[in-house]
Amino acid sequence: MITNLPASDPTRKVYTLFELTKSLESVINKTYQRPYWIRAEIAKLNFYPKSGHCYPDLVEKENGITLAQMRATIWAGPFQSITAKFREVTREHLGDGMKVLVLAHLSFHPTHGLTLQISDIDPSFSLGEMARERNESVARLKKEGLFDLNHKLPFPMLPHRVAIISVETSKGYHDFMKVIGDNETGYQLFTMLFPALLQGTGAIVSIKQQLERIKKVARHFDVVIIIRGGGGDVGLSSFDHYLLAAAVATFPLPVITGIGHATNETVVELVAHSNKITPTEVAYFLLQHVQQFEQRVLQAQMSMIENIQMQLEDEGQLLSRLADRLSTRTSALIAGHQYRLSRSGLVLGKELKSGNFRQTLKLKGLLEKLENSVPMAIRHQLTELNNHQLHLSKSGVRQVVSSTQKLSTLEDKIRLLDPVNILKRGFSITLLGGKPIKSTKQLQTGDQVETHYFQGKTISIIKDIEK
Repeated sequence: MITNLPASDPTRKVYTLFELTKSLESVINKTYQRPYWIRAEIAKLNFYPKSGHCYPDLVEKENGITLAQMRATIWAGPFQSITAKFREVTREHLGDGMKVLVLAHLSFHPTHGLTLQISDIDPSFSLGEMARERNESVARLKKEGLFDLNHKLPFPMLPHRVAIISVETSKGYHDFMKVIGDNETGYQLFTMLFPALLQGTGAIVSIKQQLERIKKVARHFDVVIIIRGGGGDVGLSSFDHYLLAAAVATFPLPVITGIGHATNETVVELVAHSNKITPTEVAYFLLQHVQQFEQRVLQAQMSMIENIQMQLEDEGQLLSRLADRLSTRTSALIAGHQYRLSRSGLVLGKELKSGNFRQTLKLKGLLEKLENSVPMAIRHQLTELNNHQLHLSKSGVRQVVSSTQKLSTLEDKIRLLDPVNILKRGFSITLLGGKPIKSTKQLQTGDQVETHYFQGKTISIIKDIEK
């Protein structure tokens, strides 16, 4: 319907939005009547569990630039059968970031706009894309020299400090901890869980973040293990991603994987130091290395004991031979020394006799000198003692006289300073409360004071004070 409205240009035609959209609907429905196979990437799946419907956002990119984008619809019934077939073929759930080949009708609705009604998805195309991306990741890792880096790391002789990347509630993690905790040998391993997503596109970022956390404290761990269980081969596409595989390949500690599948290895498993199918096998692998370390220690201990015993036997035989040789040489040396001592004794005896004679003559000369010099020394000392005695006698008398005079002078001064003698000369002393009064500042009117004289005392009341 065309509505003519008054305007400056009476020939202008105006359409309503509904008229335009209905026209588009008619054109699109007539032009695109059959379904088309369309290649695209799922930017966001937008699945609603309550209704069962799915509204994926489809995009096409080139070098990171979005070339096209459209909203699609998969109704609940087709979605169940499509996802079941897709999971059976690809061993993956439909998810964000997947490249898919969809069979869809193009439709246009005046209210809902342009959309693709998806009726089928070819899982073989997505499987081929996954394989292509996997092969590209392997080729890139090899080209950049990263593929074998983690393989070349020396495995620790005693891997007893283990960093675990897993989901705390997963069966694989609990299986691993049960084997480690209940091992018959009684080995105790230190384990620390770094929880992460292990399925879907979010797993790539989650696992990489935990690897970075462990790297910061790598000195506290011997190995890193990535384990999951219960999901079979489903949800492993993230382990083929180049960024995650590169993070594992370049990690400074040996990485052991046990992500629970027995088919083709993922890229992460290929670049990891060691790959085991299940978390339980990872646990037994670590316990086996601990047991091998214990056996090496025991073998080294036995070898050390045997070497020491052999060395002790060799040393014992050597000591025995040395003792025999020492005994023989000692006897010969003793005999030789006895002979020399005997000869030396004879020579010494002769020398002693001649030496005694000389010493006797010297002693006689010394005795004669002593007999002459000792009496003279005694007389000299007696003379000096007499002189000292006379000197001390004279000086002692002078000291006594001088001291006597000083004492007499001091006695006279003391007698003059005696309070009794001062009172005799007419002086008196006034007391307040038994204490001498030195200043009128100590007195107040009405105070009772005592005045002492040479003979007697008086008691007075203070009536007036002149300061």
